[in-house]
Amino acid sequence: NCASSIREAKYKELIAASKMSLAPMMEYTDRHFRHLVRLVSNRTLLYTEMVAANALSHERRARQEDYRNEHPTATQDEVCAGYSDQYLRRFLAQGQVQPLEGPSVLQLGGSDPQQMWEAAQTVMDLREREGVACDYTALNLNCGCPSPKVAGKGCFGAALMDDPKLVADLTEALHDGTNGHLPITVKCRIGTDSNQAFTKQAYMEMDPQKEYANLCRFVETVASKGIVTDFQVHARIAVLQKSFSPTDNRKIPPLKYDYVRRLVQDYPELTFSLNGGIETLSQAQEQFQIEPNLCGVMIGRSWAAQPWRFAMTDRLLYSDTDNNELSVSSSLPKNRLEILKAYGKHADREEAHGDPVKIRRFIVKAIVPLFAGEPNGKRYRIALDQIAGLPKKLHQQGKTLEGQPPLSELILNAAIQHLPEDVLLRPAEESYARILDEEAKRRRGSGGEGDGGSDRSRVVMEWQTQRKEDEEKEANAKREVLEETASSASADTNATIATI
Repeated sequence: NCASSIREAKYKELIAASKMSLAPMMEYTDRHFRHLVRLVSNRTLLYTEMVAANALSHERRARQEDYRNEHPTATQDEVCAGYSDQYLRRFLAQGQVQPLEGPSVLQLGGSDPQQMWEAAQTVMDLREREGVACDYTALNLNCGCPSPKVAGKGCFGAALMDDPKLVADLTEALHDGTNGHLPITVKCRIGTDSNQAFTKQAYMEMDPQKEYANLCRFVETVASKGIVTDFQVHARIAVLQKSFSPTDNRKIPPLKYDYVRRLVQDYPELTFSLNGGIETLSQAQEQFQIEPNLCGVMIGRSWAAQPWRFAMTDRLLYSDTDNNELSVSSSLPKNRLEILKAYGKHADREEAHGDPVKIRRFIVKAIVPLFAGEPNGKRYRIALDQIAGLPKKLHQQGKTLEGQPPLSELILNAAIQHLPEDVLLRPAEESYARILDEEAKRRRGSGGEGDGGSDRSRVVMEWQTQRKEDEEKEANAKREVLEETASSASADTNATIATI
């Protein structure tokens, strides 16, 4: 039927793009960063931040109720097509400047099948509307996030791995909510610590066959309804019983890539992507050499820390070349100056359709790591920070952006002013040759072991530090808004009292 043919086409698009996936990261893989990644790689499969299904469900219900009150005789189809989607666009809208997102996956989090169904219906509602880009390749259920905010109360995320039957029901609800039009996938861990309190020693002594058997039961149960055939597996357990932070859960439990490779061999009818601990293109290539039937590799923090290091992804993982008629890599920007020029079109459109005071910092944030590790990279970041804060600064002074240069011009000028020309114009091939040379030197320096992971970890740590600083700035900005609101309310109250 029509639904199955649409889903099959989407599934082919999904699998074809899965060699490299941008991992979902809260507060980071928004549509702005996804647009930047698409300028670096035409082929990489993009994942959104996790979106809470209950937020979509509640908002959809409320706005539909508003529409019914305003249009008492409206049919259900008219309600679905007409309710306000202004708030929902914040979570679901994709960029509308070329290149469009293309292969991309919306990740949802939740544990209530009804809310999952309504969340999927929301996606389909927006997919049919003019003026909204909401054309995802697939929906993904989050069964891997160990954050206490998500899994700490047994709500969803990695905690769902302890209830595979519920996961199967949730994926069925997503399937039904999309009217069978989109593939449904699952991102998970290799297990949790629910059966045994985690300590390094106790985990080392655990029977690996028993642990792998539990993982197989999860996969088999989730796949039993014939809906889910694609899994993204973070090759660590999720520690939920201790007060582990997400960072602890990324570092302390050991990686067990062999479990994912065994899944590939034991379930040839399913597809699996490997996540966790992979930081470079060369490491990704190595995984495919070890297990050629692996569907894909998923990388998050390294993409976020230094996206330009992945500029050869299309050629190295997807075998795209400029002289290949089927290739799309020839349409990519040739260097980072061209990327900034292309990104500027996205930036200007976003500001034209939104409030710069609220959204500029998010738009600018996406391009901050583009020159990480380069000469004068810090000066460039400082300049971007000043550009990002300009709308708010003017607003506080009672001024607007009228007469100010467009954001695209400010971004480009900052790069030209602070960064060396050879850095701006260096092509991807030359940049990657330097990366390989650095990795070779580090291997020699470490006696032939590793591939420079310590230096990559340093870069990622620097990015994490910068990310914390950005989060603090955003938190301070929110506090200032609240304080201004409270101060204004107090002033109004005092004025009223004085009048009385």
